[in-house]
Amino acid sequence: MASLGGRYFCTAGRGLEPFLAREVRARLGAAEVDCVSGKVFFSTEAEPGELRKLKAGERLFLLLKKRPPLAVSRDKGKMLHEIKSLVIEEPKYWLDVISIWRNFHGCEGKKDDVSQENRLPLKRKSEETNTATKRQKTEQVRETVSEECQVEAGERCVVPERKSSRDCQTESKTSLEDPSKSSGEEPVKNEQLSFSFRVSCRCSGAIAKVLPSQETGRAIGIALMKQCGWRADLREPDLEVIFVHLNDIHSVVGIPLFRLPLANREYIKTAGLRSTIAWAMASLAEISAGAFVLDPMCGLGTILLEAAKEWPEACYWGADISDSQLEGADVNIRTAGLMDKIELLKASVKALPLPSESFDAVILDIPFGKKFKITKDIQLLPDILQETESCMKPAWICDSS
Repeated sequence: MASLGGRYFCTAGRGLEPFLAREVRARLGAAEVDCVSGKVFFSTEAEPGELRKLKAGERLFLLLKKRPPLAVSRDKGKMLHEIKSLVIEEPKYWLDVISIWRNFHGCEGKKDDVSQENRLPLKRKSEETNTATKRQKTEQVRETVSEECQVEAGERCVVPERKSSRDCQTESKTSLEDPSKSSGEEPVKNEQLSFSFRVSCRCSGAIAKVLPSQETGRAIGIALMKQCGWRADLREPDLEVIFVHLNDIHSVVGIPLFRLPLANREYIKTAGLRSTIAWAMASLAEISAGAFVLDPMCGLGTILLEAAKEWPEACYWGADISDSQLEGADVNIRTAGLMDKIELLKASVKALPLPSESFDAVILDIPFGKKFKITKDIQLLPDILQETESCMKPAWICDSS
């Protein structure tokens, strides 16, 4: 279990996987870096504070299992059994996993609170009132929350419904007090776990044609409730998500390390361009200390913010024709505390009031393409490129198109 603490995977937007792979190597000294579509797997001994600094990734997970894709057959029961075998382990395994997760978050308690010699419960039901309160809360959640809720794009969060909360608690108590009745394992003595969780299961590719995400997630949730004595909680689970992704490339199980995506920057009050894309664009500009950097269509200033946070020794200028965009950019800059790093001016990209050959790099997200549709404004593209090029020292321009 010691190796669990150093193996992770991070999701990435389409096309950003190479940026993320380079970043984990450079920033974290990562090894065993493996890129697949939408994910980067890696090993590192970096501290949580360093992991939070990743800029090209979306969500970061502690990797529990990574296996080849499951064989698809018409026997749904057999496939569900294989999926549950992938996730379910003896309670001791999950206690160790939760211990690592809690230590990562700096929770109270020593690292050996859950060890091979000392199997402490994660929580104890010390009084009947606590039990009644927890039961009542679970029943309220089940009554007011639908069976499934959207967690992320393409992912479902499911809560088992086949048993009442009373039945689940009774069954959980039986499975923990005498696991041999259900699994043949040695009982975990003097323990009554009260740990809430939710499952996010995503099936894609061939397996999704046989087993939908909802059905698979429900089966995993019920199995965890039986095996570990946990309870499902959609609103405020102790373990936010047990993430399971099954596709034609691999079968992956992990738990998220942070409640919010890495792409949610605390220093950006109003989001414009996706922060991960803005950071990737800025990284291509190879900004050096003392450089002058221009974004002539800055909008809300996301590119400038990402660049100034990562390369603070440079000077940044942003221009835009829209008053509302400049106001939003100013708020973002003040929120980030970068007033001394970024200057804003109102100007048209077709006529920039800036000296020729005065900037070392120009980075711009031209609002033409699938998102904004291609209109007659694209005819202005040659003029835009000519104007921005005139502002640059002999070098090159970083452009999102």
